[in-house]
Amino acid sequence: MKNIIYISISILSFLFISCDDFLDRKPLDKMTEEDVFNDDALLTAYVNACYNAYPSGFEEAMMSSTTDETYTRHGKESSIIVSRGEMTPDNITIFDSGRFSNFNYWEKAYEYLRNVNTYFEKIDDANVSEDLKDRLTGEMKFIRAFIYSNLIWRFGGVPIITRSYDLNESDYSVPRNTYDQCVDFILADLEDAIERLPDKMEGVNSGRASADACKALRARVLLYAASPLNNSGNDQTKWGKARDASLEVINLPGYELSDDYRAIFLENNNKEVIFKREYTKANGHRMNLFNSPNGYDGWGGNCPLQNLVDDYEMKATGKQPEEEGSGYDPANPYEGRDPRFYASVLYNGAMYRGREVEVFIPKGKDSSEGDVGSWNTSLTGYYLYKFMDESQPLSETNTQPWVFFRLAEFYLNYAEAQYHLGNEAECRDAINIVRSRNGVEMPPVTESGNNLLERLYNERRIELSFENHRYFDLRRWLIAETYENIDAMGVQVIKNSDGTFKYNPITVLERKFLPQHYLLPIPRAEILKSKNTLKQNPDYN
Repeated sequence: MKNIIYISISILSFLFISCDDFLDRKPLDKMTEEDVFNDDALLTAYVNACYNAYPSGFEEAMMSSTTDETYTRHGKESSIIVSRGEMTPDNITIFDSGRFSNFNYWEKAYEYLRNVNTYFEKIDDANVSEDLKDRLTGEMKFIRAFIYSNLIWRFGGVPIITRSYDLNESDYSVPRNTYDQCVDFILADLEDAIERLPDKMEGVNSGRASADACKALRARVLLYAASPLNNSGNDQTKWGKARDASLEVINLPGYELSDDYRAIFLENNNKEVIFKREYTKANGHRMNLFNSPNGYDGWGGNCPLQNLVDDYEMKATGKQPEEEGSGYDPANPYEGRDPRFYASVLYNGAMYRGREVEVFIPKGKDSSEGDVGSWNTSLTGYYLYKFMDESQPLSETNTQPWVFFRLAEFYLNYAEAQYHLGNEAECRDAINIVRSRNGVEMPPVTESGNNLLERLYNERRIELSFENHRYFDLRRWLIAETYENIDAMGVQVIKNSDGTFKYNPITVLERKFLPQHYLLPIPRAEILKSKNTLKQNPDYN
């Protein structure tokens, strides 16, 4: 009996091929493997569907709400499990669907890996054009590398599976490979992909994997592999590889740091972006609705924490507000801050969609006392602004892209590797390139030693806020026990009778981080399915 491949209509709406071509073919919900692997358009459709394996950041509850960046009241049951240190092999599966569907990622990853491995088993005998076969093979190598990267960043070493298991198989006895073995496997896939793919994908192929995207993923994989969590012996060779790979990305032709920080996340053709996921009205997302303030009929979803707001430096001095001589005025806490603050966070008095945001009480439009109601009010006193496109109505699906790789990250990756190689001048230079670009123009970093490392950590926190870096950074640096044991804080803004405001700190959530939380637990069902050949991560019962 021939194997049947099911391709849903919703996935087909994402394809880069003509719908008219499909209407003249067999019913769209059932395709045999023979159909798919002997037709250029159907094989392209199969590969396109595998792009959905990427854990995009545009979820109703973002990964930033599992760390010290934001808090969400929608899906808070899930985020609280992480924030309060209550995550176990049994409840980790709460993230498999719904608002936090990309956090756990184990089941989704291996489902897509089966489809990817099926491709590699069939492609040599496929009756399709050779140029297309070569390019799609490169794309699938990248997709597989990206899937495994996201697995090891969450779980550590995982089983490397290179074949498709039959649905009727009962023996899933697979041991875990080591982290370094997984890295080697990922790098081999990327090297193959680089040889097959064009440097950039443009025109109708925009958004597909390219050689540049492969080099960007390689650089991040090598940085994470060199980091303290995965490099306990501080092997300098690993830092050297991370440095060289990051420099290669920095030197790729055609990219430059954007003069408009907000535009990076709103434009499909921004010069800083190396790889992104693109959206259309037919296949969009609802980030504007999910995160806009309640007074605009938004859902007030992933709301920035005071913890993060406090780390935005003062523009004039380059110091954080609590530092002596910073120039910070507690009566006007949002004046004179890093320009990236105004591009990322909505605060009391910020302009949004034609009026000032009002989180104050009493009777602020975007407070719990506003006319719209309190079920969707920020509990932190802030709302998300980064990614929000004011030109798109909240009532419609949104099309702003999710950025996976952009140039600024690789300057900071390079700076980190140079620091650990003992090259502090090069580290400072790279940080300051990011800080000094047009539109940001922050004072240069001048510190050395551990103070320089702290500045580097904070620069990543600010530059890459909400972009799914912070969760992994705190863990790979082995400092999550410090930052994620600090309570999640917000602000209560009170409007005085004379029109001035009082800002009171409030505790949003008590947090707890335990040593085992540097890695996610493998779902217990997967341990049992493997007949206990899969070994659980340390200290999870």
